[in-house]
Amino acid sequence: MVLHMSDLRHQELRAAGSLVHSGSVPQGAVSAFNLAEEPCLSMTGRLDAIHFHIPHAFIDEIADEAGLPRPSGLLRSPAKRDPVASALGALLMPAMLKRDAAGSMLAEHVAMAFLAHAAERYGQVRRQAPPLRSGLAPWQERQAKELMQAGFARPLTITEVSEACKLSPSYFAAAFRRSTGQSPHRYLSQIRIAASKRLMLAGEISLAEVALACGFGDQSYFTRVFSNLVGTSPGQWRRVNARTAPHGCGPAAADARLAN
Repeated sequence: MVLHMSDLRHQELRAAGSLVHSGSVPQGAVSAFNLAEEPCLSMTGRLDAIHFHIPHAFIDEIADEAGLPRPSGLLRSPAKRDPVASALGALLMPAMLKRDAAGSMLAEHVAMAFLAHAAERYGQVRRQAPPLRSGLAPWQERQAKELMQAGFARPLTITEVSEACKLSPSYFAAAFRRSTGQSPHRYLSQIRIAASKRLMLAGEISLAEVALACGFGDQSYFTRVFSNLVGTSPGQWRRVNARTAPHGCGPAAADARLAN
């Protein structure tokens, strides 16, 4: 698949010996083709595009986990606009360039969303009555939670947790939500937020140091997540709770306050 990030003056796409498209290509268009059909693609003009190579096994896996029939082939796309793919591509590029915990998690989630979209639109997958699906097995839920509790301070990815549960990332994310009522990413964020509260109440540590110690990568990402889950900024939360904290509040006292 080729996602065009800007207008292209001219493109000629042939697959399986036949002409699929010849003409200009608008920004946000997708050219999809099956490599088994030996496609030939020639372009004229300034090229600004993202090339995705998606193995057929990935498409089958996405279809299986969504309860959809496996695609028999790939729908050829003659350079038509695809707003969903364009939006996901625009999110993916800065996430891949930002080499930190926040960027890695964002890139992983966007890539999974792109695969699901590609499977349905270009794999000609159509939804049927899905089979009933269960959540995680007890050992898998325990393994996932223990791994997130133990590894929250480092750049832990959902892929790593899913592999420990012997599941693919997309299946694991759906099963974890069914078992716990929330996404793995939100569960991990709540662990990190709870740890950050303990640190902020335990002593005079900067917010940047709190962010790094709790696996957020940088202070700005920590502030966004904290504000979203708690409803106020870390600095404001610390000022309010420091005034009401018992004198000489240490880690044990902070834990007791957070449990109330």
